[in-house]
Amino acid sequence: MPKRIEQKEEVITGAEDSQHYGETHGKHGELQYRALLKDIKALNLSGHYLEVGAGPGTLATMIAEHNPSVSITAVDLSPDMVSVAKEHIKEKNLQDRIQCVIGDVNDAAVMKGLGKFDLVYSAFSLHHWKDPESSIRNLFNAVRANGVLYVYDLKRVWWLYFLPLNSGFIESIRASYMPNEIGGFFQKLGINNHKIATLFPFFMQSVIAWK
Repeated sequence: MPKRIEQKEEVITGAEDSQHYGETHGKHGELQYRALLKDIKALNLSGHYLEVGAGPGTLATMIAEHNPSVSITAVDLSPDMVSVAKEHIKEKNLQDRIQCVIGDVNDAAVMKGLGKFDLVYSAFSLHHWKDPESSIRNLFNAVRANGVLYVYDLKRVWWLYFLPLNSGFIESIRASYMPNEIGGFFQKLGINNHKIATLFPFFMQSVIAWK
C-alpha cells in the first residue's frame, strides 16, 4: 500500500470562505453521509451527541432531523465556521437542539469541559488530526458509560492514490489511514472493543468503539 502523505491544509477562516464552503458542502450532504446516517440510526442511541469537526453544521442538522430524540453539541476549530453553522442551524429551526462551540479535539481540557455524551462522532477529520492517538483518546474520554464513539473517514486506496490529480479529494485520500493503522491507534490506547468496517464506495470506512 502506498505511503501516507500528510495533507498540508489550514483551517478554513474568513466569513466569505466559510460561507462558500458551507453552501458547497450542503449540496452533497446526503451523498457524503449516507452510510454514516444509516450506521448512527442503527445504533439507536438517544440523549446527547457530540460532533467534532462539525464545519458548517450540515451533518449535525441532518442527524438531528433523522433522530428527533437527540441533542447535539457541535465543535469546530474555526470561529467563522461556527458562525456559519449557527446560521444554518437557525435556518433549520434546530437551535434548541444543536449547540455550537469553538474547540480543538487535541485540547484535553476543552474536551473534558464539554462533559460526557451518549454518542461522540466525527466525520472526515481523522486524516487531518496531527496527533490521532491523542484525539481519539480525548474523544473516547468524552463517551459516557455504555456510550459509543463513531469515526467516519476516507480510506487510502491505491486506485485513487495514483490518480494524476492535484485535487483536495485526492490529497485527502493520500493522507487517510488504512484499517490496520487505525486499529493500531486503538490498541495502543487500550480500546479493544471496537470494529472497523469498509463502506461503499470502498474508499470510505467507519470505526465504532463501545464503552
